[in-house]
Amino acid sequence: MKKMLFLVLLSLAGGFVVRQLLQGEQRERLAHLPATVMAKCMEICMEMLPEDSPPKVFVSSMSRLQEQIEQLLALQQERNDLLRERLPAQEA
Repeated sequence: MKKMLFLVLLSLAGGFVVRQLLQGEQRERLAHLPATVMAKCMEICMEMLPEDSPPKVFVSSMSRLQEQIEQLLALQQERNDLLRERLPAQEA
């Protein structure tokens, strides 16, 4: 009888632990949901705005700035590579 009671309690405890772990995984998946929903709502709102509205102008200028920054970084990397190639020749 004691053995049977122990097994029942053990199985209930195991079930509780499994349930908590599964709920934890679901919580992690759902934690990103509000940010995703807000981003989608913001995207829809931005599409509804006129082309010359300040938020749209700001967002478009930010994307252009990002492109320019990437171009500058590529040029800087190319310059550094050229300087590294010339440096050993100058030392010799």
